[in-house]
Amino acid sequence: MDDDTSVSFRTFGTPGAERLVMLVGTPVAVSLDPLPTETAARDICVLALAVEGRAIEDPGTFGSETPAEQTASSLVALIRDSLERLRPRLGADTPLTVGLIAYREAADVALHAAAVLGDTVDRLALVAVAAPATPLDRDDLGVLIERVTAKTLILNGQHDEPAAYEAATWYKDHLASARVEMVPGDGVLALPAVWARVLSHVAPHTKR
Repeated sequence: MDDDTSVSFRTFGTPGAERLVMLVGTPVAVSLDPLPTETAARDICVLALAVEGRAIEDPGTFGSETPAEQTASSLVALIRDSLERLRPRLGADTPLTVGLIAYREAADVALHAAAVLGDTVDRLALVAVAAPATPLDRDDLGVLIERVTAKTLILNGQHDEPAAYEAATWYKDHLASARVEMVPGDGVLALPAVWARVLSHVAPHTKR
C-alpha cells in the first residue's frame, strides 16, 4: 500500500495466549504497547493494527465500498485467522471470541468489523471517539452499529472535544449493550491513561 493507505500491525503481550485482544488506532497511538506493565500483568495477546490516511475514510456519499469498509474486511480476515490459530489449544467446542479496542479515528473501521463478526467480538471498547461529522454519516453508522452485539465500554475525556460526553452518548444510544465512563482531565485523552481500565473490560479474568 502507499503512504495514504498504510496498514501495519504488531504484537504485544504473550504470543499465543488464549485471550486475543485487537487494538485498532493510528500509528502514533499503537506503535508501542500503551502501558507494558498492565499488558504483562494479563495472560493476553494484543494484536495492534495501525491504520491511517485513506484507509480510515468512510464518506457517506462514497457510493460503493468505502476505504474504511475495505480496511475492515482486512481486519475481519486478520481476526478470523488469528483465532483459528488458537483452535488447537482451545478445542473444537470452545467459542472463538476476541476483545476489540478502537482508539479515536479508527472507530469506523473497528465498528464495521464488529458488525460483520457478530458474536465473535464479545467485548468492545471505544476510546476517545468523536461522533460522525455529518447527518448522512450519522445515519449510515447508526444503522450499522445497531448490529453490534458486543458488551461495549465507551471512554471519552471530559474536556476532549470533539470526543467528549455528547459523542459518547451518541454511540451509547446506537449500541445494543453499552455504558459510558467519562475520564477527568484536560485536552486529548491518551490511550495509556485508560489502558488498565480498557483491558479489564475487553479481557476480564485474565490477570496473572
